[in-house]
Amino acid sequence: MQKETQENLKKERELVIARLEVMSPELHFSSGHSFQNFSRDEIIAQIKEGTNVGAEFVKTEMEFLRALKDGKLLKSLIPDQT
Repeated sequence: MQKETQENLKKERELVIARLEVMSPELHFSSGHSFQNFSRDEIIAQIKEGTNVGAEFVKTEMEFLRALKDGKLLKSLIPDQT
């Protein structure tokens, strides 16, 4: 079980890094808990180094992707028609 969890975390990091790499290098992100701005390449480095900022970015990105997959994101954008 531990090995599967580690493998899943590794795959999630790889997925997030791959998504970041296709974005413009001029893109910047703001971290709410550290009040810092990071370039795309700085975020990639944070993820690869396994920092708290990198881990939080991966967690947030995976939550976004899961919401997108499950349709929750779209439902939250469309007003209730009842």
